[in-house]
Amino acid sequence: MACEPSLEGVLAGVGITYLAHARAGQIRLASSRDLQPALGEGVVSLPAPSEEVVAFARRVLLGFARHVRRDCRRRRKGVCPPTCTVSCLQRLMLASASDDPTMPETVHQYLRLGFAVGPRVHDMIADPRVAAYDSLARHVSGECEHTRQFVRFSHMADGSFAASYTPGANTIPLTADHFAQRMLTERFVLVDPRHRVAAFHEAGERACQLVTLDAPLARNLAERHDLADDEHYVRAMWQRFYQGTSLPGRDRAQRGYDLRTKWMPQRLWAGLTELGPERASMTTPARYAGEHDLPATP
Repeated sequence: MACEPSLEGVLAGVGITYLAHARAGQIRLASSRDLQPALGEGVVSLPAPSEEVVAFARRVLLGFARHVRRDCRRRRKGVCPPTCTVSCLQRLMLASASDDPTMPETVHQYLRLGFAVGPRVHDMIADPRVAAYDSLARHVSGECEHTRQFVRFSHMADGSFAASYTPGANTIPLTADHFAQRMLTERFVLVDPRHRVAAFHEAGERACQLVTLDAPLARNLAERHDLADDEHYVRAMWQRFYQGTSLPGRDRAQRGYDLRTKWMPQRLWAGLTELGPERASMTTPARYAGEHDLPATP
């Protein structure tokens, strides 16, 4: 069965297989863009995302939550603890955001297992279906942390802030509210051109509006160059601070390089302000000068 590689697409696919009374071994879910039917397999394509598909997926999600939460030993007085490390829906959202081509089938198998055994699925860590599902969730969780750490916003000419970031999973919907809370008083946009999604935030709002973009618009937003007059100065100051606090001996030929590549993945270096080519201008912008002009930097 071909479906959209998203939480809604997989949930809708699982729901349809139940309505068709098909056993798990008779159905295989695959991304519509990665589908390669085996010999003897037929292909059924799910409809494109719509309000009806999203509503149907929500019914499946709520049904799954009831099954895996019922009689769960981690619940207290019928309520899941806020610090539960195996949050059913949180892990499901993480796993479904993976770019791995096996994601639809891996999540499908896990959901089937959860519907069958209920809350016992949390303890079946040795089951291959659970192990594969947990692996996806852990990877996306790490990508979410990279997103929170390595997104760099730029001050734009219209007074707003903008950032382009290309994660290894569809993490912008999972992390957008983090930036809304950190930048509550600012208007900004965060664009992921690979997954063609953007998070728009208006000043004072506590959440972002998520929008799916077409390819040209995603590319245009990601390649904006209308920077504010002081943006180059700020970038250069940040680069100088980074150089002043870093330890010597962090190139490929010396010790410490492997440490930086571990904690600051090299695939993300191109978008980091502190590693960019900026150099400070000879004059300090008025908004940063204060009562006295700051000394010029080389």
